[in-house]
Amino acid sequence: MVKKFLGLIICLMSIGYLFSAEKYVTIEVDTVKTYPLTISVAEARIKTLQEVRQVALERALPQDISLTTFISSFSVEKNNFYDEQVASSVFMNCCSSGRIIEEKILEDYPSFPKKSNVFEYRMKYRATILPLKTIYNSELDLKVQLSETLLKNNEQFTLELTPNQDGYLYIFDFLPDNSVLVVYPTLHYPESLIIKDTAWKQTLTAVTSPDKKHSIETLYIVFSEVPISGWENFKSNSNFTELIFSAGEESFILFQKWLGRSDPNKRIEKMVQLHIFEQKEN
Repeated sequence: MVKKFLGLIICLMSIGYLFSAEKYVTIEVDTVKTYPLTISVAEARIKTLQEVRQVALERALPQDISLTTFISSFSVEKNNFYDEQVASSVFMNCCSSGRIIEEKILEDYPSFPKKSNVFEYRMKYRATILPLKTIYNSELDLKVQLSETLLKNNEQFTLELTPNQDGYLYIFDFLPDNSVLVVYPTLHYPESLIIKDTAWKQTLTAVTSPDKKHSIETLYIVFSEVPISGWENFKSNSNFTELIFSAGEESFILFQKWLGRSDPNKRIEKMVQLHIFEQKEN
């Protein structure tokens, strides 16, 4: 059995909102966020970029559709524990209102007021977005089960997926900085076909970032009636000696374009949140 290195799945959401294209729009966001000095400038940049992406996509959301409509689709699998801000960010950034075709950071920098325990981070951002309309494929289903929750660092668990028809499975990992790795398939195990009513099992290992005691990741699972090409272009974690904790900002747009290759009428998506702790919580 192939072993991959991820975090714990804690929250399950079946995405019932799939989409078809309309026209491109360009949206600019100029914001200043305040952070405590306990957060690094690099972390502030990541958090600010996540927010401006979400704001841009929310502005592309049709006025007659509420963000709550999407986020309320969450169902907690165990422990009633998940981070709604991270969950909504990844969901919005993936598919809820549109697909980011291109993005550019026009300006970004920190500033440190004198005699203050906080600093500000300004970012001016421009995105070209393809707004999308709601389409729901009620024919497909993918049952998701876990062997364990709230895993500590280096602890293993099992992910089990069972489809209601033959199809092709693709699993991506959104890291804490919103960069994207491919989990399955891999270059060593490229066969992504899974069989109707047959459980597909994978042994996973929870690994937190070396500089953090707790990190949040998100698995994005795509089940498609037909193969989707291009997953080979993503970076992947396949062993402990060369673990990747950031796939780079460009991987986010790469994922957007990859998902845009497929027909939304022929796929279903599941999003699950990952929590990785240095030590297991009591």
